Amino acid sequence: MHTSTTTTQNVVRFADPDDLICPGCGEQAIGVPPAYWQVRDGLPVAQFSHSDRSALCRTSAGWIAEPVEATR
Repeated sequence: MHTSTTTTQNVVRFADPDDLICPGCGEQAIGVPPAYWQVRDGLPVAQFSHSDRSALCRTSAGWIAEPVEATR
């Protein structure tokens, strides 16, 4: 009797922080919360901001965007 075995390997890949951009405007995103955060939005404080510490752009649905990795 022949049994087959399958091996899976989880590959975790981290993005270089210097390659993160705001998907709304394309500016570089930094791993620092915005300097000003509107509590009335009811959202937790974002963990990324533009280089001037403003919040990342909003999506068309009104949510604060998450940074994306820029490809070179």
